[in-house]
Amino acid sequence: MDDNIQDKKQYTSFSCLLNEKLNFQIAYTMTSDTLKDKSPCYFHIKSELKEFIRVYKVESVAVRLPVYHNLPTDNYQRKVPHCYPDLLCPYDKKDNVYFVPDLLQSLFIEVDLSNNTCFYGDYVIKCYFTDNDGNTVASTNVSVNIINSMLSDKRITFTQWFHGDCLASYYAVKPLSKKHFAIMKNFLKTAYEYGINAILTPVLTPPLDTKIGGERPTMQLVDITKTSSGYEYSYDLLDKWIDMCNEIGFEYFEISHFFTQWGAKHAPKVVAYVNGRKKRIFGWETDATSDEYISFLRDFISNLLVYLKNKGVDKRCFFHISDEPNEKNIEGYRNARNSIIDLLDGYLVTDALSSIEFYKQGIVTSPIPATDKIEPFLKQNIDNLWIYYCCGQFIDVSNRFIAMPSQRNRIIGTQLYKYRISGFLQWGYNFYYNQYSRKLVNPFLITDGDFFAPAGDAYSVYPGHDGKPLKSLRLVVFNEALQDLRAFLKLESLTSYEHVMKIIESNGKISFSKFPEDIEYIINLRERVNKEIDKLTEKK
Repeated sequence: MDDNIQDKKQYTSFSCLLNEKLNFQIAYTMTSDTLKDKSPCYFHIKSELKEFIRVYKVESVAVRLPVYHNLPTDNYQRKVPHCYPDLLCPYDKKDNVYFVPDLLQSLFIEVDLSNNTCFYGDYVIKCYFTDNDGNTVASTNVSVNIINSMLSDKRITFTQWFHGDCLASYYAVKPLSKKHFAIMKNFLKTAYEYGINAILTPVLTPPLDTKIGGERPTMQLVDITKTSSGYEYSYDLLDKWIDMCNEIGFEYFEISHFFTQWGAKHAPKVVAYVNGRKKRIFGWETDATSDEYISFLRDFISNLLVYLKNKGVDKRCFFHISDEPNEKNIEGYRNARNSIIDLLDGYLVTDALSSIEFYKQGIVTSPIPATDKIEPFLKQNIDNLWIYYCCGQFIDVSNRFIAMPSQRNRIIGTQLYKYRISGFLQWGYNFYYNQYSRKLVNPFLITDGDFFAPAGDAYSVYPGHDGKPLKSLRLVVFNEALQDLRAFLKLESLTSYEHVMKIIESNGKISFSKFPEDIEYIINLRERVNKEIDKLTEKK
């Protein structure tokens, strides 16, 4: 907000492939010698591409916890409490844009060509501001070259955990009601549009970020009835969920964890009808490998797999035991896994973790290591390796905290490509509780989950007043990283992996902890890749 516009490099020419989102920002400010001044204006666009263009005001949000205390590293915009740009609010052309002295603001311009099939070549986007009398007060032209070639169809499996209970709490609606499903659908559509293609599916209420002894609102999609002879199941809500997600386009269903987080010590919250009344039958009071819970869980999984097969989606599902176990939990995790793993033969069973011992001991054959702990895993040459990051990945590696510069967010596309990463996980698409889910927070005002984690770690979208999400800069920039990855794959299909890597590392070797930090690197890289794709496509 208080940056000097003169320090910003101007870009007025861009290229993109036929079916991607092209983004740029229009920065604006003014100078004045008066004591109190502002200039109301309106923003306009003229272009043949106008039907594809969406305009947003970039609003700054208050950040109390931008980084951890005494952080021994740089590559942040700032490391102090400040107002940081993040929230994207749709611009209504009837609204004023205020030029304010010594305040640098911007508009975010999204040219959404993701479904474009026929517009290619050179176009001009005329961007200009007018005053109340219609006089032009500032303008610029942006040139766009749309290359007649598509991004690769190959997509990394990407899950960013969807927290339906947070939406029920924020909008004060009954969990899993008709109104709740409508709100969830709005948020799911945006998730899919911006690259998330695997969706956390709460067959049981996810045992994630929950205080020991506490519980989150029930999001269990499978209705359970406990009878004198065992259990009966109804899949009406799960049917509704899967149909909704299929309609949106999700490719994979990530079945929620069967044991509690950080060690698999307990059962998740499980509710069932008992003698006609709904009650919790398992939870924190239940040891993970108790005979009663394992008997139930084996029956639950066996019946769930039959349902998923009949639904035709079982091969699009993957499963979890417990999130983020550590070496102290190895035996407990092993026992929990062994109690059910035979039922999941042939399916992907995976968890986020950081200790290589889980893999070396054969406990987890498909691990998801954190980006700052990945080196031992890379040395094992693990097939179809996934990675993740969360609040703990704040030194050197890529992440998407609000205080981080966008290039540190976007660089991960090059890293995913170099190391042939198959999947990516991040825990917070829309987490609006504080730590351990003890209470709801207002994410517009409390961006750190009430000092839970650096601002922005817990969510990539804000809850709009109409039950629809408002996007963040971090969401759209990460999608740019996913587009970069698909562009690299496209060029590889025309040349080779080695050729693409030579371009990517033309300024030096890249790893998860070392990469070019300047703004121009990733922009220039994509321009070079685009030009090569254009040249090679023309030859065919």
